[in-house]
Amino acid sequence: MNRFIKSLVAVLPPSLLLSSFSFGVGAQEALEPVVVTATRQQTRVSEILADVTVIERDEIERAGSETIIDLLARQPGIQMTRNGGPGNAASVYVRGARPNQTKVLVDGIPINSTDSNGSALRFLSLADVERIEILRGPAATMYGADAIGGVIQIFTRRGAPGLSAEAFAGYGSYDTAQGSVGLSAGNELVRWRADFQQSYSGGFSAMKNASGRDADDDAYRNRGGTTSLVLTPLAGHEMGFVLRQNDGRVHYDENPPTSEIDAYEDFRTQQWQVYTRNSFTERWTSTLRIGHSLDWRKYVSSWSSRMRTENDQYVWQNDVRLPLGRTMLAIERFEQKSPLLGGMPSDESIAINSAVAGWNGNHGPHRWHLSGRRDEHSTFGGENSYAVAYGYQITHEWRAHASLGTAFKAPSLYELFDVYSGNASLQPEKARNREVALAWERGGHSASLTYFRNEVRNLIDWVATGSWSGRYVNVGKARFEGATLAYEGATAGWQWRTSYDWLLAVDEVNDTRLTRRARHSATAALWRTEGAFDFGVEWQGMGRRPESPYAGGGELGAYSLFNLVASHRFAPDLKLEARIDNLFDKNYESVRGYNTPGLSAFVGLRYTPR
Repeated sequence: MNRFIKSLVAVLPPSLLLSSFSFGVGAQEALEPVVVTATRQQTRVSEILADVTVIERDEIERAGSETIIDLLARQPGIQMTRNGGPGNAASVYVRGARPNQTKVLVDGIPINSTDSNGSALRFLSLADVERIEILRGPAATMYGADAIGGVIQIFTRRGAPGLSAEAFAGYGSYDTAQGSVGLSAGNELVRWRADFQQSYSGGFSAMKNASGRDADDDAYRNRGGTTSLVLTPLAGHEMGFVLRQNDGRVHYDENPPTSEIDAYEDFRTQQWQVYTRNSFTERWTSTLRIGHSLDWRKYVSSWSSRMRTENDQYVWQNDVRLPLGRTMLAIERFEQKSPLLGGMPSDESIAINSAVAGWNGNHGPHRWHLSGRRDEHSTFGGENSYAVAYGYQITHEWRAHASLGTAFKAPSLYELFDVYSGNASLQPEKARNREVALAWERGGHSASLTYFRNEVRNLIDWVATGSWSGRYVNVGKARFEGATLAYEGATAGWQWRTSYDWLLAVDEVNDTRLTRRARHSATAALWRTEGAFDFGVEWQGMGRRPESPYAGGGELGAYSLFNLVASHRFAPDLKLEARIDNLFDKNYESVRGYNTPGLSAFVGLRYTPR
């Protein structure tokens, strides 16, 4: 902890240090967000005994031409790498955990697949997203396997009473163009919404110093949409259907490079669900949900292949209000199959049957969370996980909480059954996390300091068995230790948000730092509204990171990025939006040998009835 405190003083940007002491007394108190990811029940952020971030619709709109990956990279506790421009392979590290150690949900449906990056997150559009909730820290008791680093849940937009239409069109650098249309209609009985979007970017060459076909720009095309229907026949009773799909093509550069083929990847992602939510009494609400997700890829290069992962989930959740607190009881079944593994036909599948119970409550200044889960995996057998958290409201402005929890990551279908490197004897990765946090709130200001230590054993890794062959095995253990300091508020008409992360991600077997995780990272945002104008600046700083030995080893350099955002509302329904990314044209790398975007601009026009 001493090293953390010293680093905090030395590395924090001036904006963060100043804002940490600029607590005004006249700010208006903002409406407090209500989240569901942390407990699977609607809970106010101030009552959550976990490290949570909510990205609301206004911030999503300020993202302009950016992707979900770009937006997540500016959040506390998250680091990102990408092998080139939009759509290229990207990795999201939550508290240092590998991308496939974070659970990704779309409207409650898991989209984790056999993708080495854990999910098809990089292909999801922001156009139809209402909000994103990020839960940092193990969450296996709530969501089962793969939730070692945390959970990212994306909520799509829903219909509202009345009839309305929305539209957006924009153009920017790298021949980037975006367009979207949203339609909504409904009354007290029926609500319907449909969103359609299409985006294109001419891109840039993914790899540095490329030659031949690899030296061309790597374009990206994505189109898709979402439709939802919600019926409310009686008060307290709701039925619904949601369907979301994206497809397109992204060009990439092979590694090692080739000058013979213009490599590209076709993709299609799909999620749908049907559900019914019924409040049979004032104390008991029952939810039944059936959901499906698809992740399909076709790779065309010097070595072509295909990948297909299908997930099916069945959930029955019961929320019961007790004389003291609320309980959640659920049974679930998760099925995953992959007709194509490593480009080869396959009939392998896994199934997990689960039972989960949770109790959340408060009494006076005391708050608590208790939960436990039992998973029965069709391949490796049973696994138990639990979480215990306690919080105390010290004063009206100060509160603290501490938690202990376990998590696990089940081996993927590819790791278990791939004909070349699979190992059906793999055991799940297991984690134990300890966490303490202190939070402060006054008016429209809030600050928090969270410390965590997450220890993971039975790590799954690919180990070479020959010059051209290898196998997945359980090896070693890792430790993810760190702290996050975050602040947001408003002073004299300005809104602030800043954060600093200290992270120590260590391979404890070899006593080395894990690759591509920075020990120090920070973000800051400052924006203001003046009449019809909104304008602001974003900053992101990343410290030095060890590079993978497969990419040459050594260290990746530190960097700072500045973005400008602005908008002007010409009329109540019409707004012009603009942003400039990488304002000072910083030349940096997140993966050695791959290019990153330089100075770029994007302008869009948005129509939203008010």
